[in-house]
This record gives sequence, C-alpha cells and structure tokens, in this order.
Amino acid sequence: MWMWLRNLLPEPEPVAPFAGDADGINWYNVAQNQRFAVLRKGGLMNLASTWRFALFGAAGCFLLAEQAGREWLLLPALGSLWFALGLYRRYRLIVDTPTSRLSSSAQGYVELSGTAALPEGESSRGLPHLPVTVWLPGYVEDQPFLLEDAFGRCLLYPQEAEIVTRTGDNHLFLLHAIYPGQTLYALGELRTQRHAHSNVSQERRERLAVLLADWKRDDHTLLQNFDADGNGQIDPDEWQTVLAAAQQWVDADIRAQQRLPGTHVMSGAQAGQLFLITNIPPEQLARRYQWAAWLHTLAWWGLMAAAHIR
Repeated sequence: MWMWLRNLLPEPEPVAPFAGDADGINWYNVAQNQRFAVLRKGGLMNLASTWRFALFGAAGCFLLAEQAGREWLLLPALGSLWFALGLYRRYRLIVDTPTSRLSSSAQGYVELSGTAALPEGESSRGLPHLPVTVWLPGYVEDQPFLLEDAFGRCLLYPQEAEIVTRTGDNHLFLLHAIYPGQTLYALGELRTQRHAHSNVSQERRERLAVLLADWKRDDHTLLQNFDADGNGQIDPDEWQTVLAAAQQWVDADIRAQQRLPGTHVMSGAQAGQLFLITNIPPEQLARRYQWAAWLHTLAWWGLMAAAHIR
C-alpha cells in the first residue's frame, strides 16, 4: 500500500527560479511542491489521523448517502475499518518498542530518539533564504541525515521512510521540514556496518604491494633504514627484513581499523514493519494514532448500522 501511494502521487516539479516575492522566495512554488510531497512521504494513514480528514470524510459520507443511497455507506465503512487497524498498529509499535541507545549497538527493529543533524562535511541544505533543513518535502527528500544521541550517531536513509512532520517551530509556520537540532524519533531496522573481515587477506596483499611500491620509490630512505652492511644496495637478506617490516606495518594498521566503531545505519524495515521518522514527540504521536483508531472504529460501527437501516 505504501509503495502504491508513493508511485501514485506525482514527484515534485523541478525547482523554479525564485522570483516575484519581496524576500526572494516564490511561496506559491514552495506550497505547490510541498502539497503532494507531504502526503506522499507521510502516508495515507497519517492523513487519516487528522481532524481535517474526519470533517471531509463525514461530509463525503453524508453526500454519498443522499445521492446514492445508504447501502453505499458500506464502502466508507470498510475504509474506516482499514484505517482503524492501521492506526492502532502504529500506536502499538510506538508504545511497545523499547528505546535503544546507540552505545548499545542493539541490532534489529528498534526505536531511536535524539536530535537531527546534517552529515559531516555538509553545512547547508534546503532552499536559499530559508533556515537550513535536513529534510524538506518537495525539495530534499532522499538525502541521508543524522540522528544523534549522547552516545553516538545513526545515519538515516529516508527513501522508504514514512515521515511525519509538524510545523510551527519557527516563523515559517506553514513549512513542513526537519531542522538541525530538532528532537527526532525513528522506528526501523538498525544495523551497524563494520570492517569487512572476509576480505582482510585480499586487502592485506593489496596494501602490502602499495606500501612496498612507495618504499621503493624513496631509495634514500629505504637504504638508510635497511642497508645493514652499507654497500649501497638492498641484498636478498635485507629485502626479507624490508618485507617483514612492511607486513608488520600493514597488519597493525588493519587491526587499528578493525577496532574503530562501526557506522550505525537505518534505511528501512523488514517486510510488514513500519519505518517511521518524525519530529513529533512519540508520546504525542501515539496518542494521536490511538484516538484516531478509536474514532475510525466508531465510524465503522456507525456506517455499518446506517447502511442497514431501512
């Protein structure tokens, strides 16, 4: 369903030159690009948890009953049941999944809480004339960004994520975005990428060949360190010493590389699980999903009863 929705909604239009407004920003263009992007990334379930959806849904059911007959209310009743189950599942996932710290390196399906940040080496992202953002629907949707806690960092790849944002953290109260420093919550599959031990033998041979080639290019230093008899050349016995020293240097460097902490990555979830990123406090989002699930359940009962009244 999620992939279907992503394919159904249009991709953002190319960014048009900013012109026309006094502050250099074409706000109409920004609103147009965010209009479908917010729904495409937030998902239909998130839309169904809003009061706006409830009001339009009630009006649509009234018109359907008046124009086509009450028996047609079975269709929105089935829709309400589907929304109730999906929203309740999201509520239970947020409430039941324990929070993991990046220091524990727990692998698998976890929830993380921290602050949003740009990747290292990147100081700006988003639209000119606007505050720096790490994620901006309609413009910056697929680039990875960081979630940091007191113990480490995790690189989030949002391509397949359901991203739910709130507005109003600054004067741009209509702009959906995630800003650096905002509290961030993520629910998904965490894995830690470490040094590839299976390729150590091949890597050792390649690095040894490169190192020996470098040493051979510097004849003066090579003779200074390994010409034991001072005859101005590296004899076969002395070459074995050179080879042993190079092997020792490469082995020590590989061991140091293996001891480096791994890179935490969250890029999706197993089939059927939710990959969620939000700047809304999880307890607030859970309450919203819980109430919306109950309201859709009541709507399902009400619509089923109305459809069978003669």
